[in-house]
Amino acid sequence: MSEWCTIESDPGVFTELLETVGVEGVELEELWTLEDDALAQLGPLFGLIFLFKWTPGEDTSLGDRTPLTPDQTPPELFFAKQVTTNACATQAILSVVLNAPTVNLGATLDAFKSFTASFPPDLKGEAIGASAELQQAHNAFARTDAFLAEGKQMAPATGNEDVFHFVAYLPYDGKVYELDGLQSGPIAIGDAVSDDNESEAWYSVARTAIQQRMNASPDIKFNLMALVGDRRALLEEQATKGADVSSEMAAQVAKRAQWKAENERRRHNYVPLCVNLIKELARQGQLPELVSQAGERVRAKQAKGKV
Repeated sequence: MSEWCTIESDPGVFTELLETVGVEGVELEELWTLEDDALAQLGPLFGLIFLFKWTPGEDTSLGDRTPLTPDQTPPELFFAKQVTTNACATQAILSVVLNAPTVNLGATLDAFKSFTASFPPDLKGEAIGASAELQQAHNAFARTDAFLAEGKQMAPATGNEDVFHFVAYLPYDGKVYELDGLQSGPIAIGDAVSDDNESEAWYSVARTAIQQRMNASPDIKFNLMALVGDRRALLEEQATKGADVSSEMAAQVAKRAQWKAENERRRHNYVPLCVNLIKELARQGQLPELVSQAGERVRAKQAKGKV
Protein backbone atom coordinates (compact mmCIF):
# COMPACT_ATOMS: atom_id res chain seq x y z
CA MET A 1 0.00 0.00 0.00
CA SER A 2 1.24 3.54 -0.79
CA GLU A 3 2.21 5.93 1.99
CA TRP A 4 0.01 8.43 3.79
CA CYS A 5 0.97 12.01 3.03
CA THR A 6 1.18 15.09 5.21
CA ILE A 7 -1.94 17.26 4.94
CA GLU A 8 -2.63 20.80 6.05
CA SER A 9 -4.33 21.49 9.39
CA ASP A 10 -7.34 23.39 8.10
CA PRO A 11 -11.05 23.23 8.97
CA GLY A 12 -12.08 23.14 5.32
CA VAL A 13 -9.73 20.21 4.66
CA PHE A 14 -10.91 18.19 7.64
CA THR A 15 -14.59 18.91 7.02
CA GLU A 16 -14.38 17.71 3.42
CA LEU A 17 -12.35 14.68 4.54
CA LEU A 18 -15.15 13.65 6.90
CA GLU A 19 -17.83 14.27 4.30
CA THR A 20 -15.88 12.23 1.76
CA VAL A 21 -16.08 9.13 3.99
CA GLY A 22 -19.78 9.70 4.60
CA VAL A 23 -20.02 11.60 7.90
CA GLU A 24 -22.97 14.00 7.97
CA GLY A 25 -24.02 16.97 10.06
CA VAL A 26 -20.64 18.11 11.39
CA GLU A 27 -17.85 20.51 10.51
CA LEU A 28 -14.53 21.71 11.91
CA GLU A 29 -14.17 25.17 13.39
CA GLU A 30 -10.80 26.81 13.97
CA LEU A 31 -10.55 28.29 17.46
CA TRP A 32 -8.69 31.42 18.47
CA THR A 33 -9.70 31.39 22.12
CA LEU A 34 -10.46 28.83 24.81
CA GLU A 35 -12.83 31.02 26.79
CA ASP A 36 -15.99 29.25 27.96
CA ASP A 37 -18.32 31.84 26.43
CA ALA A 38 -16.77 31.42 22.98
CA LEU A 39 -16.90 27.62 23.16
CA ALA A 40 -20.50 27.64 24.40
CA GLN A 41 -21.57 29.58 21.30
CA LEU A 42 -20.40 26.78 19.01
CA GLY A 43 -23.51 24.70 19.67
CA PRO A 44 -22.98 20.97 19.99
CA LEU A 45 -19.26 20.54 20.65
CA PHE A 46 -18.15 16.95 20.10
CA GLY A 47 -14.42 17.28 20.66
CA LEU A 48 -11.27 19.36 20.30
CA ILE A 49 -8.27 18.61 18.10
CA PHE A 50 -4.97 20.15 19.16
CA LEU A 51 -1.89 20.32 16.94
CA PHE A 52 1.59 21.04 18.27
CA LYS A 53 5.18 20.82 17.07
CA TRP A 54 6.77 17.49 17.94
CA THR A 55 10.25 16.01 17.78
CA PRO A 56 10.11 12.39 16.53
CA GLY A 57 11.04 10.02 19.32
CA GLU A 58 10.06 12.51 22.00
CA ASP A 59 7.53 11.39 24.62
CA THR A 60 4.29 13.33 24.08
CA SER A 61 2.94 12.66 27.56
CA LEU A 62 3.12 15.09 30.45
CA GLY A 63 4.49 13.90 33.77
CA ASP A 64 1.22 13.81 35.69
CA ARG A 65 -0.83 12.04 33.00
CA THR A 66 -0.80 8.27 32.99
CA PRO A 67 -2.45 6.27 30.18
CA LEU A 68 -5.14 3.82 31.22
CA THR A 69 -4.42 0.12 30.97
CA PRO A 70 -6.67 -2.07 28.80
CA ASP A 71 -8.54 -3.20 31.93
CA GLN A 72 -9.13 0.41 32.99
CA THR A 73 -10.27 1.63 29.55
CA PRO A 74 -14.05 1.76 28.95
CA PRO A 75 -14.80 -1.13 26.57
CA GLU A 76 -16.72 1.02 24.07
CA LEU A 77 -14.22 3.89 23.95
CA PHE A 78 -12.46 3.95 20.58
CA PHE A 79 -8.72 4.42 21.03
CA ALA A 80 -6.12 3.57 18.38
CA LYS A 81 -2.36 3.55 18.54
CA GLN A 82 -0.72 5.52 15.74
CA VAL A 83 1.20 2.99 13.70
CA THR A 84 0.96 4.72 10.31
CA THR A 85 3.25 7.65 9.58
CA ASN A 86 1.43 10.92 8.79
CA ALA A 87 -2.00 9.50 9.67
CA CYS A 88 -2.29 11.34 12.99
CA ALA A 89 -4.55 14.10 11.59
CA THR A 90 -7.13 11.66 10.31
CA GLN A 91 -6.71 9.49 13.42
CA ALA A 92 -7.40 12.44 15.75
CA ILE A 93 -10.58 13.27 13.83
CA LEU A 94 -11.68 9.64 13.98
CA SER A 95 -11.02 9.63 17.72
CA VAL A 96 -13.69 12.30 18.10
CA VAL A 97 -16.37 11.17 15.65
CA LEU A 98 -16.16 7.48 16.58
CA ASN A 99 -16.75 8.39 20.23
CA ALA A 100 -19.61 10.83 19.58
CA PRO A 101 -22.86 8.84 19.88
CA THR A 102 -25.06 11.41 18.13
CA VAL A 103 -22.89 11.88 15.02
CA ASN A 104 -24.15 10.26 11.81
CA LEU A 105 -21.06 8.30 10.78
CA GLY A 106 -22.32 6.99 7.46
CA ALA A 107 -21.90 3.47 6.10
CA THR A 108 -18.09 3.48 5.81
CA LEU A 109 -17.30 4.48 9.38
CA ASP A 110 -20.22 2.53 10.81
CA ALA A 111 -18.75 -0.60 9.27
CA PHE A 112 -15.23 0.34 10.37
CA LYS A 113 -16.31 0.95 13.97
CA SER A 114 -18.19 -2.34 14.10
CA PHE A 115 -15.32 -4.28 12.50
CA THR A 116 -12.69 -2.92 14.91
CA ALA A 117 -14.81 -2.90 18.08
CA SER A 118 -13.00 -5.85 19.67
CA PHE A 119 -9.52 -4.89 18.43
CA PRO A 120 -6.78 -3.77 20.84
CA PRO A 121 -5.37 -0.24 20.23
CA ASP A 122 -2.47 -1.38 18.06
CA LEU A 123 -4.74 -3.34 15.72
CA LYS A 124 -7.18 -0.44 15.55
CA GLY A 125 -4.24 1.66 14.38
CA GLU A 126 -3.31 -0.96 11.81
CA ALA A 127 -6.91 -0.98 10.60
CA ILE A 128 -6.83 2.77 10.05
CA GLY A 129 -3.62 2.50 8.04
CA ALA A 130 -5.01 -0.40 6.00
CA SER A 131 -8.31 1.30 5.13
CA ALA A 132 -8.27 2.20 1.46
CA GLU A 133 -11.27 4.53 1.91
CA LEU A 134 -9.65 6.50 4.72
CA GLN A 135 -6.28 6.72 2.99
CA GLN A 136 -7.85 7.86 -0.27
CA ALA A 137 -9.81 10.60 1.50
CA HIS A 138 -6.72 11.67 3.43
CA ASN A 139 -4.31 11.66 0.48
CA ALA A 140 -6.76 13.63 -1.65
CA PHE A 141 -5.30 16.71 0.06
CA ALA A 142 -1.66 15.83 -0.52
CA ARG A 143 0.45 18.20 -2.59
CA THR A 144 1.07 17.00 -6.13
CA ASP A 145 4.51 17.03 -7.72
CA ALA A 146 4.66 18.10 -11.32
CA PHE A 147 8.01 16.36 -11.83
CA LEU A 148 6.54 12.95 -11.06
CA ALA A 149 4.13 11.06 -13.26
CA GLU A 150 0.73 12.73 -13.61
CA GLY A 151 -1.39 12.24 -10.50
CA LYS A 152 1.47 11.14 -8.26
CA GLN A 153 1.77 12.74 -4.82
CA MET A 154 4.79 13.94 -2.92
CA ALA A 155 6.30 11.45 -0.54
CA PRO A 156 6.09 12.13 3.22
CA ALA A 157 8.32 14.92 4.41
CA THR A 158 11.85 14.02 5.41
CA GLY A 159 14.88 16.00 6.48
CA ASN A 160 14.68 19.20 8.50
CA GLU A 161 10.97 20.00 8.06
CA ASP A 162 8.93 20.71 11.18
CA VAL A 163 6.90 17.74 12.37
CA PHE A 164 3.51 18.20 14.01
CA HIS A 165 1.29 15.89 16.03
CA PHE A 166 -2.47 15.86 16.66
CA VAL A 167 -4.18 14.99 19.94
CA ALA A 168 -7.94 14.74 20.54
CA TYR A 169 -9.91 15.82 23.63
CA LEU A 170 -13.48 14.67 24.16
CA PRO A 171 -16.12 13.76 26.73
CA TYR A 172 -17.10 10.12 27.16
CA ASP A 173 -19.32 8.50 29.78
CA GLY A 174 -18.85 11.22 32.38
CA LYS A 175 -15.10 11.62 31.89
CA VAL A 176 -12.91 13.83 29.71
CA TYR A 177 -10.20 12.01 27.78
CA GLU A 178 -7.02 12.93 25.96
CA LEU A 179 -6.56 10.54 23.05
CA ASP A 180 -2.98 10.54 21.80
CA GLY A 181 -2.07 7.78 19.37
CA LEU A 182 1.55 7.88 20.53
CA GLN A 183 0.53 6.77 24.03
CA SER A 184 -0.26 3.24 25.17
CA GLY A 185 -3.84 4.09 26.09
CA PRO A 186 -6.36 6.91 26.59
CA ILE A 187 -5.68 9.40 29.37
CA ALA A 188 -8.51 10.44 31.70
CA ILE A 189 -7.91 14.11 32.52
CA GLY A 190 -10.97 14.85 34.65
CA ASP A 191 -14.70 14.59 35.13
CA ALA A 192 -17.04 15.93 32.48
CA VAL A 193 -19.11 17.56 35.23
CA SER A 194 -17.57 19.11 38.33
CA ASP A 195 -18.87 18.13 41.77
CA ASP A 196 -18.59 21.78 42.79
CA ASN A 197 -20.24 23.23 39.73
CA GLU A 198 -22.73 21.08 37.85
CA SER A 199 -22.91 23.64 35.05
CA GLU A 200 -19.21 23.38 34.30
CA ALA A 201 -18.79 21.99 30.79
CA TRP A 202 -16.32 19.28 29.79
CA TYR A 203 -14.34 21.70 27.67
CA SER A 204 -13.26 23.57 30.78
CA VAL A 205 -11.35 20.43 31.77
CA ALA A 206 -9.95 20.06 28.25
CA ARG A 207 -8.94 23.71 28.20
CA THR A 208 -6.83 23.27 31.33
CA ALA A 209 -5.09 20.22 29.83
CA ILE A 210 -4.40 22.03 26.55
CA GLN A 211 -3.01 25.06 28.36
CA GLN A 212 -0.73 22.78 30.37
CA ARG A 213 0.55 21.27 27.14
CA MET A 214 1.13 24.74 25.66
CA ASN A 215 3.02 25.86 28.75
CA ALA A 216 5.21 22.75 28.65
CA SER A 217 6.23 23.30 25.03
CA PRO A 218 9.27 25.42 24.12
CA ASP A 219 7.61 26.16 20.77
CA ILE A 220 4.63 28.42 20.08
CA LYS A 221 3.40 26.69 16.92
CA PHE A 222 -0.08 25.48 17.85
CA ASN A 223 -3.44 24.99 16.18
CA LEU A 224 -6.78 24.16 17.78
CA MET A 225 -10.00 23.08 16.09
CA ALA A 226 -13.38 21.98 17.36
CA LEU A 227 -15.65 19.35 15.85
CA VAL A 228 -19.11 20.93 15.98
CA GLY A 229 -22.51 20.53 14.38
CA ASP A 230 -23.00 21.79 10.83
CA ARG A 231 -23.72 25.49 11.31
CA ARG A 232 -26.13 25.52 8.37
CA ALA A 233 -28.34 22.87 9.97
CA LEU A 234 -28.40 24.78 13.25
CA LEU A 235 -29.42 27.96 11.47
CA GLU A 236 -32.13 26.13 9.54
CA GLU A 237 -33.53 24.88 12.84
CA GLN A 238 -33.55 28.43 14.22
CA ALA A 239 -35.32 29.64 11.07
CA THR A 240 -38.17 27.16 11.61
CA LYS A 241 -38.74 28.83 14.98
CA GLY A 242 -39.13 32.24 13.36
CA ALA A 243 -35.62 33.62 13.76
CA ASP A 244 -34.14 35.75 10.98
CA VAL A 245 -30.90 33.98 10.15
CA SER A 246 -30.53 35.15 6.55
CA SER A 247 -27.27 37.04 7.09
CA GLU A 248 -25.72 34.23 9.17
CA MET A 249 -26.78 31.65 6.58
CA ALA A 250 -25.29 33.72 3.76
CA ALA A 251 -22.00 33.84 5.69
CA GLN A 252 -22.02 30.06 6.12
CA VAL A 253 -22.75 29.48 2.42
CA ALA A 254 -19.90 31.83 1.51
CA LYS A 255 -17.58 30.01 3.92
CA ARG A 256 -18.39 26.66 2.35
CA ALA A 257 -17.80 28.08 -1.13
CA GLN A 258 -14.43 29.43 -0.01
CA TRP A 259 -13.49 26.05 1.49
CA LYS A 260 -14.37 24.34 -1.78
CA ALA A 261 -12.30 26.79 -3.83
CA GLU A 262 -9.32 26.51 -1.47
CA ASN A 263 -9.42 22.72 -1.55
CA GLU A 264 -9.48 22.75 -5.34
CA ARG A 265 -6.41 24.98 -5.31
CA ARG A 266 -4.65 22.61 -2.91
CA ARG A 267 -5.15 19.78 -5.39
CA HIS A 268 -4.16 21.78 -8.45
CA ASN A 269 -0.65 21.55 -9.84
CA TYR A 270 0.54 25.07 -10.67
CA VAL A 271 4.03 24.12 -11.85
CA PRO A 272 3.09 23.70 -15.56
CA LEU A 273 1.61 27.22 -15.53
CA CYS A 274 4.81 28.62 -13.99
CA VAL A 275 7.00 26.75 -16.48
CA ASN A 276 5.05 28.04 -19.46
CA LEU A 277 5.06 31.57 -18.04
CA ILE A 278 8.87 31.43 -17.74
CA LYS A 279 9.14 30.10 -21.30
CA GLU A 280 6.99 32.96 -22.62
CA LEU A 281 9.01 35.58 -20.75
CA ALA A 282 12.19 34.07 -22.23
CA ARG A 283 10.69 34.09 -25.73
CA GLN A 284 9.87 37.79 -25.35
CA GLY A 285 13.38 38.54 -24.06
CA GLN A 286 12.16 39.75 -20.67
CA LEU A 287 13.52 36.91 -18.55
CA PRO A 288 17.20 38.01 -18.16
CA GLU A 289 16.21 41.45 -16.87
CA LEU A 290 13.63 39.99 -14.45
CA VAL A 291 16.17 37.49 -13.12
CA SER A 292 18.68 40.30 -12.61
CA GLN A 293 16.11 42.43 -10.75
CA ALA A 294 15.16 39.47 -8.53
CA GLY A 295 18.83 38.88 -7.72
CA GLU A 296 19.27 42.53 -6.74
CA ARG A 297 16.25 42.34 -4.41
CA VAL A 298 17.63 39.22 -2.74
CA ARG A 299 21.05 40.80 -2.24
CA ALA A 300 19.44 43.95 -0.83
CA LYS A 301 17.45 41.91 1.70
CA GLN A 302 20.55 39.96 2.67
CA ALA A 303 22.55 43.14 3.15
CA LYS A 304 19.75 44.68 5.23
CA GLY A 305 19.67 41.60 7.45
CA LYS A 306 23.39 41.94 8.22
CA VAL A 307 23.07 45.55 9.37
